Amino acid sequence: MRTLRHEEAYGQSALQFAGQRPGPAPVRQMPFPFTASHPRFRIRGWSELLGAEEFIDAADMVRHFLITGETGSGKSVSAVIRLLEAILRYPEQAQYDAYAEVSGEDAEPLSDLRPAVLVVDPKHELGDVVEREAGGRCVIRMAYGQSGPVLHLFEGRPLETLEPFEALDMILRQSDFFVRDQASTREPSWNMQAAALLRDFVAIDMWLARNVEGGLAAFWDNVRERLGKLPEFACFMDSIAYDPANYFKPHSTLLGLCSGAEDLTALACYMEAAEELKVPGELYVRLLSFGNLYYTTRSGIVSMTSGILADLAADELAACVSLNPVEPPPPGRMLSVKRVLERGDLVVYAPMATSPIAEMVGRCLKSKFFEFAFERENKVRPFFYVVDEAHRFLSAGAQDGEQSLLDRCRAFRTGVILATQSIVSMAQRLESAPGGGGYALQMLLNNCGNALYFRTSDIQTHNNLQQRIPGPPCAGRPHVVQVRPLTTLGVGSCYALRSNGSWGLFQVHVPKSA
Repeated sequence: MRTLRHEEAYGQSALQFAGQRPGPAPVRQMPFPFTASHPRFRIRGWSELLGAEEFIDAADMVRHFLITGETGSGKSVSAVIRLLEAILRYPEQAQYDAYAEVSGEDAEPLSDLRPAVLVVDPKHELGDVVEREAGGRCVIRMAYGQSGPVLHLFEGRPLETLEPFEALDMILRQSDFFVRDQASTREPSWNMQAAALLRDFVAIDMWLARNVEGGLAAFWDNVRERLGKLPEFACFMDSIAYDPANYFKPHSTLLGLCSGAEDLTALACYMEAAEELKVPGELYVRLLSFGNLYYTTRSGIVSMTSGILADLAADELAACVSLNPVEPPPPGRMLSVKRVLERGDLVVYAPMATSPIAEMVGRCLKSKFFEFAFERENKVRPFFYVVDEAHRFLSAGAQDGEQSLLDRCRAFRTGVILATQSIVSMAQRLESAPGGGGYALQMLLNNCGNALYFRTSDIQTHNNLQQRIPGPPCAGRPHVVQVRPLTTLGVGSCYALRSNGSWGLFQVHVPKSA
């Protein structure tokens, strides 16, 4: 593949010019955007929008799609499934042959152009489409209650050099309880104290894992043995143990036992075990002072910490995401995002219910996939993120927020399909997220070059559409959206706006074979 060989040669020449000996080929940081010569995507049923051949250029496909519409408007069968099929079938053989004939030796292999895909499927409508169109690729299903693979939050970071502050910062970003409180509170001392308390727990565990063979399991066994001598704690013994799969489970139980006005027995047993295993005192001095706090202050910190741990220690989260900063999941159970992107695998996350924990899992997957989408070595293979009920999984952080990701990722052959009930539901989610608000929503909407508006009664969606479509050429005439409002559209009918500036009211004709 000539473009890649040229870049490697350039990297080696630069090393020689600097007087260094050539080493292993560096990770390719330069993106490889789609060009006009690449095979196009075929979206079946979109002849009114794309023309009789139903093709859209690859460069336009990664300008992203926003799809809005109420339940029953036809947005899933007319748009989301049609786009997902096009992504999974890419590149179609006839299109690839034409591209290869024109490109000659510069043509990228067909196998490298087959996209890796992450599908978030809350309504369980897309998983079967992925299975049907997989074409021999590996399909990885993730769901609570199934023995599927587990994402490791710290993939790509050497655990032996990971610092407690860095680890906890990454972990806390996943807690809906912590993130929402941090965004809304006028008194941040409680969540700061809770974060400091959790950081001490993590620091002690990391020290034990690195300095005492089998130290982490032995430490929690020691705590359990001490508490087991007291009959009032007998029913908690099973959850006071190191669990590699649910790292925060013993911490959550321990804090729960410290919620009473005077009962600090569990915390005392914890610190006695730390002392016996010779944990450095500076790692738990804050825990000592915490035990001496006045009850009302201590209870406030415990309440905040317990709220965070209710998220982090949830079995629903642990079934799909490992937050363990000292030990990755076993190789046979770990979902390697890096490997998925390199091989072109297909990952489907199907939440079993509507819950904050399910939304946390979806956001963890999204942030990790985009992290590696920018850093992966093979930047030729496309990657697509397809998410239904997208408002549930939005974030607004500088690193993982859609308003930032969508702007950068199209240069890396990465496209996003966001399907949602309405724009107001997206606004509500982003307003409660750190870094969110009106600007984050507007940036997200601006970065979706393609948009399809199906039937809805949402006023904010109606207003957004009216702003994006040009007004009538003659003054005093009504706007087209006022003449044919979104509430009057039939099933499969939508206003469609293209990244090339074209727009219109279209009917999607679903193929009979679909």
